[in-house]
Amino acid sequence: MRIIRDYQYVEEQDRGATVAIGNFDGVHRGHRSVIELARKAAPDAPLGVMTFEPHPRAFFAPDA
Repeated sequence: MRIIRDYQYVEEQDRGATVAIGNFDGVHRGHRSVIELARKAAPDAPLGVMTFEPHPRAFFAPDA
């Protein structure tokens, strides 16, 4: 696993990846399903997971 914090650091072998995007607060069954759908969409492509930091709740519902 590699953590890439900025698109400028994406390496050549990562280009063309299929990416599952979401708030992955752990990888439970629902998240695994989303990741598996991304893998099945392009089985030969690199697979990535993109999440958000800070969590979007900090902007959209900071008092929740």
